[in-house]
Amino acid sequence: MNIQLVQDFDSFVALRTAWNKLLSRSSADTIFLTWEWLVSWWESYAAKNELHIIAVREDNGELVGILPLYRQMRSWFFYRPIRSLRFIGDGSWDSDYLDAILLSGREAEVLNCVWKWLDSKRASWDLLELVSIPETSPCYAWLKCKAEDTQIISRSENIPCLVIELPESWDDYLASLKPRFRTKVRSTLREIHAQHEVRFKRVETQTDLQSRLEILYDLHAKRWESKGAEGVFRKKEKRHFYETFAARFLSQGWLAFDFLELDGNPVACQMCFKYRGTQFLLQEGFDPEFSVESVGIALRTMVLKKAIDEGVRRYDFLAGGGRHKTQWCASAKNCRTIYLGRRSIASLWSVKVPSTMESWRERLKSVLPAKAIELRRRLASS
Repeated sequence: MNIQLVQDFDSFVALRTAWNKLLSRSSADTIFLTWEWLVSWWESYAAKNELHIIAVREDNGELVGILPLYRQMRSWFFYRPIRSLRFIGDGSWDSDYLDAILLSGREAEVLNCVWKWLDSKRASWDLLELVSIPETSPCYAWLKCKAEDTQIISRSENIPCLVIELPESWDDYLASLKPRFRTKVRSTLREIHAQHEVRFKRVETQTDLQSRLEILYDLHAKRWESKGAEGVFRKKEKRHFYETFAARFLSQGWLAFDFLELDGNPVACQMCFKYRGTQFLLQEGFDPEFSVESVGIALRTMVLKKAIDEGVRRYDFLAGGGRHKTQWCASAKNCRTIYLGRRSIASLWSVKVPSTMESWRERLKSVLPAKAIELRRRLASS
């Protein structure tokens, strides 16, 4: 096998057809590893980072592996910068289920080849920081074994993701909800239809896309401003990213960008993707003035019903927990973030110090309250 290091954007663009073909033949096939998603992310967030895509080919030129990486240089005291290799898509809180793209059945073989090549390029990197790899990924299993090497410094973290397994009918899904929440869903729909002219709309054309994105930005900002915080769409990089990938996804038939309108006014929206039988929820927003009418619940109900009618079998909330997800009968699956590097002062600092500090924080949480109570008792008795 031969290794090609892709470091210029034009070469990244040229990989499009071969990239998505390999993705469809891999166990890692997900929307967040499509060329369309990752090239849009790079165009929006690249900044001063360096492309470091590792492409693995057979001698006949067939592409059998892609590690979609970039290299980031981070300052480290007075020492030279720490050179981290990270997944394209990591660093903006947009992407989940990142992974190596490997021909199914050849994963270990390809990864062994990549590791041998990386080992020969020790002067160019210090650390692999690979976030949000599905726990079932062959790549994660390989990395977990590699982490057992005594010459390797490693640390891993768990990231829970919540997913609804959808039945074939809306009635079956509704019956799976807890009685109290099922009643809430039904009453919410009944009341908004009784009080408003209700419209459920999906973006269908490129012409509508930009104006609907502006509504998303506005609704998202209103929601967070009501909590005293700023929304993420104040950043021009975030807006550029959404405008770029959404146009590409719409042309591919992957975009499910839905709106709830009451009396002609958009009051809630969800941006989702449909890919390989799964609908992924990326972003949502609603007008807090309508929160008492539970417009968020109303819209999600409409979205889920439409998804079931269209044959979608999973609705994926992506990373993070919370009752607003679990009440929809969502169950957890795990992703892992793994840090892997050669033994060095820089790697030790990057990998072990954060986990040590977290351990101390947890210990302080358990110790300080008791100490504080004892101190108060002593002061009161003095």
